[in-house]
Amino acid sequence: MAEAAQVLKELVQAWNVQIDSTSALAGAVADAAAKDDKERREDGREPLRRKPGLRPLPATEVGPSFRFTPWDVLHALGRAAVLSRQGAGRGLAEHWGCLKYCQALDGSPGRYMALSVEGLNPRRQYKTVQSGELGIGFALAVAERALKKRYPEHLISVVDADIALQAGWAFGG
Repeated sequence: MAEAAQVLKELVQAWNVQIDSTSALAGAVADAAAKDDKERREDGREPLRRKPGLRPLPATEVGPSFRFTPWDVLHALGRAAVLSRQGAGRGLAEHWGCLKYCQALDGSPGRYMALSVEGLNPRRQYKTVQSGELGIGFALAVAERALKKRYPEHLISVVDADIALQAGWAFGG
């Protein structure tokens, strides 16, 4: 196991993260959603409500890659995975959300972020959970960066869905 100082050093090392936001990908996602909706109807369930007209992010906003530190990704995940009503313990909960994967990301020889040896070890984490949670972290980090580029004069922050619902959004479904 790496020493704490080495882990902390690796958490702040910036690496490239490839961005794939193309019309082809948006079309493939739309096709997968349509297939899922069809299967749900065949099972007698309602299709999920989805935002229509999925489009890629403009290349001028994202380019082929962003530079992130593992901490950027893990911090985005930690903030997203914490309930708004955790009071004074919220900060601690956010850090725990980050720390459980603090050794899961590293750089590759090609200068891109990748899973570390620890992150590839299925005995340390359940791969499905890790993949899903790190995917959320990457998605949020990219979304925040893209929005900051689009709206540089605004402060961008992620708001929990329960807070938006409390503010007056109607429950649906």
